[in-house]
Amino acid sequence: MAERGNRRARADDFTAARVDEALRIANTDGVHPALEYMQLAGVPRLTALRVLCSPQLHRRRERRSQPR
Repeated sequence: MAERGNRRARADDFTAARVDEALRIANTDGVHPALEYMQLAGVPRLTALRVLCSPQLHRRRERRSQPR
């Protein structure tokens, strides 16, 4: 398991897609709708909160070889 503070690859493509969509929602509609979306999509709450509350940790560019 990766240590805290180290970047690691996203757990799976499903979660990655949901997180990407939630970030788009957060940019247009705010954090609360994005959090609700992630909870309904099955993203773990701690992951959702980390992503939405820590914009300095957001990925700067697409890391996948084939972006969505």
